[in-house]
Amino acid sequence: MGAWQVVHSVLAVIGGGAFAMVGVACVWPVDRPRRHRPAAGRCRLLPIEWPKAWTCGPPDPPFTLTDAHLAMQLHRDHDCARKHAAFDALVAAGRIHPDSARRHRLWGKPW
Repeated sequence: MGAWQVVHSVLAVIGGGAFAMVGVACVWPVDRPRRHRPAAGRCRLLPIEWPKAWTCGPPDPPFTLTDAHLAMQLHRDHDCARKHAAFDALVAAGRIHPDSARRHRLWGKPW
């Protein structure tokens, strides 16, 4: 019997034993008591509030603060009338303060 065959046989026995131990460990019964988590301390996800309109046109009723924040997030990649109306609503509510040092185009007014 050559040296490679001996090494191969030893590794096969070790690998088979490890495989058998993992298999037994996966089906072994566990007698630990379940942890009780208080319901008040649980993290609860808030439901997603979907936008009321899927358009870039100006809104019919004025934006609420929640709708304005959502519109700014949804339309952040482009420049549209809905984003301008949302920006105006957030400025009026004091949530956004435009930077006066930069050159801004007039929000809500087309070029």
